[in-house]
Parts: sequence; C-alpha cells; structure tokens
Amino acid sequence: MNVSWMSSKFYRTCEWIWRFAYVNLLWLFATLAGLVVFGILPATVAMFAVLRKWVMKEPDISVIRTFLSTYKNEFIKINVLGLIFAGIGYVIYFNFLYLSTLSGFMHTVLLVGVGIATVIYLITLFFIFPVYVHYDYKLVQYVKVAFIIGLVNPLALITLLASLLLLLYLFYLVPGLIPFFSISMIGMAIMWPASMAFSRVEQKKEKIIQKNSILA
Repeated sequence: MNVSWMSSKFYRTCEWIWRFAYVNLLWLFATLAGLVVFGILPATVAMFAVLRKWVMKEPDISVIRTFLSTYKNEFIKINVLGLIFAGIGYVIYFNFLYLSTLSGFMHTVLLVGVGIATVIYLITLFFIFPVYVHYDYKLVQYVKVAFIIGLVNPLALITLLASLLLLLYLFYLVPGLIPFFSISMIGMAIMWPASMAFSRVEQKKEKIIQKNSILA
C-alpha cells in the first residue's frame, strides 16, 4: 500500500514536471513562429489559457489543442492590447526622462505622479493575462478590470510578488531550469493567486446579489 502510494505520487509529480516543460516549449516555438515581436503575446495568452484550465481543476484537457486555438483566435486582439500597453509604458518612460530636466516643486510633483502611474501600470500588467483568459471584455475593459482586481486583492498581489521572487531566486540558484520551466512556472505563479482573486470577487458579487434580493 505504501509503495503503491509513493509510486503514484512520484508518477504524478513527473507528469506535472513534463506538463510545465511541454507548455514552456510550446510557448517558445509559438513565440518564434510569430517572429518574436508578434508571437510573444499570443503565445503568452495561449499559455495562460492552459494554466487557467489547470488551476480550475481541468488537468486532463488537450494542451496542444487549447494552446493552438487560443494562439490563433487571440493573435490580433492581444497584439492590439500589447500596443496599448507599449504606448502607456512609453509615456511613463518619457516622463521619467523628463524628470531630469526639472527641479524643485515641479520635479517633486511629477515624480509623485510618475511613481503612482508606474505602480498602477505594474499592477495592471501583473493581472492582465489572467484577466484576459478568464473574462470576455472589450480591450479597454481588460486594462480597467486587471487594475481593479489587483488593487482590491492585496493578498493576491502579495502572494504573486512573493512567488515571483522565490522563482527568480530558484532560477538564480539553478539556471539550468530556465530554458525548460521559466516561463510556464512564472505564468503559474501569476495565474494561481489571480484565480484566488477572481474567486473572491465572484463571492462578493454573490453576497451583494443575495443581499439585494433579500432587501427587495
């Protein structure tokens, strides 16, 4: 009984190791297929679509089918969203450069403003891919919802950041893992706390609906 349990656990561990490596390789090939610039965002969204299924306790899905269908269907839309993010990022970067030309009160005001904008940008960036694969919105709504979910779920944000730091430290200690697991494991470190945030948001919505129905 003991040996059987250990063998089963070992098998499942090896299976998950293979799954993460497989998705990582799919991401790499899909990114290259899109000439990197146009392929990296569709490949990342496709990877998050697979990771979402795993987090939602659907581990036996067809990984290749889910990945390729998402990659194909979201290719244009996610690249447009990427251009929006790139534009916003450039504006923030330009303002950082402009700071060096100012001094005194104006420098302080702009520094605070750019700092707040950077924090908002990073929070939104962390949650944009999980939000994109979990909800069906228009482009601008993805940006708004990603920021709101990150803002109102500080525990999920802290968990996400802590997980990323631990992974980066692991890859620093064992750089040989990077080609095979870096992207997929970083994706899971983002998707997992994001899914917890989605669950909390849905629970709050249900409570509000129940409260309103009782009052009505």
